[in-house]
Formats: sequence, structure tokens, C-alpha cells
Amino acid sequence: MKDENVSTFLTYLEAEDAALSLLQKNYQQLAVPDAESRSYQNISAFLAYMDHGKAYYSYGKDAPLFMKPVLLFYGMTHFMKASLLLTRPAYPESTADLAHGLSTRKRKKRDYHFSLDEVLVQQRGLFPYFSRYVCQKDLLSIQKLSMGDMLGLIPELQGLLLMQEEKQHLSLAEQQQNTIYLPSSLPDNFQYTQRRFRELLHSFSLKLTSNEQLAIETPDTIWQTAGPLFYSTTEKNFHFLKQRSLTAIHECMAHYVLLYNLSMICRYETEWWTDFLHVSKRHDYPLIVRFLEITCEKFPLLIGSYMQQRLLDTKKAR
Repeated sequence: MKDENVSTFLTYLEAEDAALSLLQKNYQQLAVPDAESRSYQNISAFLAYMDHGKAYYSYGKDAPLFMKPVLLFYGMTHFMKASLLLTRPAYPESTADLAHGLSTRKRKKRDYHFSLDEVLVQQRGLFPYFSRYVCQKDLLSIQKLSMGDMLGLIPELQGLLLMQEEKQHLSLAEQQQNTIYLPSSLPDNFQYTQRRFRELLHSFSLKLTSNEQLAIETPDTIWQTAGPLFYSTTEKNFHFLKQRSLTAIHECMAHYVLLYNLSMICRYETEWWTDFLHVSKRHDYPLIVRFLEITCEKFPLLIGSYMQQRLLDTKKAR
């Protein structure tokens, strides 16, 4: 994949003229009225979101574990808002869009397990707004999301989940040169016929290379491998979703749900969080620590890949 230069691209966007050009080209492609003036109106906010996002991630990466979720969550929300400005020049369209978009139980019981916890999805707020306009995912049928399911959608966690004998939502795919061979059992897992499963792959813009095997072309960018095809940045391998019910979840959405809940626990469940980190390191502890390590690097990479993809799309549209 061609993501080696994502960090360079994010550095490139620190220049006001480069960021302004990106906004303007996106608005022109979307036929936004007065695209040039709207890009000038939004450039300060876009640069501020990007600058704050990078700063929070920088601080969060080196922060002690007890405060890391809060800093990373703030960094994540700033990157998300910057990405929204590329296609939603009027964001925020309402004060309701400024809310988190998720809600959680206020108090954790003594026998609480993070992986068994759930959050409720709200109709308005950053999470559904970002899911709809950046991830292109419809959440109308989803009312709640479990932490276990979200952890299962992080490809870099698959090895640890296997060691802990936890349920895995992803199947390892085999890659040979520029082709990815998907497990033949996937259509049965989805309860689809071969034809219907191939139609699913096509709906996600995954290009089939064989009429006999479930083989697809390796995508160009990591943004194209955030569901139902996933890419592990640590193992450099591909995974595909095992179950149909989670096709509505993009990997960025899973990162947000997990960090949202962890940041709420960190801020408002201080006694439980302290005990969890320093006294009784429960079964969830390795998963949470590893996830925080992964999301420090992975989420900015995904957002950078999205922005780079937007630039490439505007060039193709000319």
C-alpha cells in the first residue's frame, strides 16, 4: 500500500496555502456555492483542529497511563472535526452536533469488566455525524455497541485476543504480491451465497481478481482497509470481518467508541481506574494497554490517509 508518505502529507498540510487548496478543491468537487470564500472561512478552524490534534497525540503518547485516554480522546476529536470540514463546510450545523454522540453508565460496579461494557449510540453528536459523512456508515439500526466487539475490530489486537482465547471477529487473509486471498469460509459466516458475498465485496469497492477464488486486489491506501477488510500496521497482514452485523462499523468508529469510554472512566471513575491500573490488573488490562499503544499511531494514520484520499479524488475528478 502507498501509505508510507501519510506523515509527510500531514506535515505538508501545516502550510496554510496547502490546507487552503485542499479545502477549496474539495468544495469545488462537491459543488459548494462560493467554494473559494467558504474555504477561506474554514481555513483557520481546519488548521487549529489539526494543530491541536497533533499536540494532544504528542502529549498523550508520552503521558502516564492514568491520563493517556483523555489526551488521546481530545486529539482524536480534533482530527475528526478537521476531516469533517473537508466535506461539510457548515460543520457544526447545530449545537447538537458538538455532543459526543455516545452515552455510558455513570457508575461502574465492583465486578465491572471493560470488555463486557456497552455504550448507547445517540441520534445526534460527533460520533453519528462523523460516521455518516467521513466513514460513510449508516447507524440507524445500531442502538448500542460493546467494548468486546470494538476491541475485536482492531487488527493489531488479534494476536493478544487469540492468546486470551477471546472471541475473534476477524479472519486472517493470505497475501501474495498484489493479491489478497480471503478465507473460503467467509460467505458461510455471513450466511451469504458466493454471488451475494461477491456483491458485498463490490459494494465496498474491493476489486475481485478471480472468478473462481475469493481474491481481491490489495488496496492503495490504509483508509480502504478499515472495514470489512482490515490491515494490521504491526504484523503487516490483512484480515476480513467474520460476521455481517459489524459491517456498519468502520475501524475509526471502533477507536472512537473505545477511547470515549476509557476517557469517561479515566475522568469520572477515578477510584475504579486507579485500582485497575495499580492494584488488581484484571483480564482486560493487557488489551487496554495495547489498544492505547496502537491508537496513538493508528488513528492519525487513518485520518491522514482519508485526507490524502480526498486530495487524490479531487485530482481524478478533473
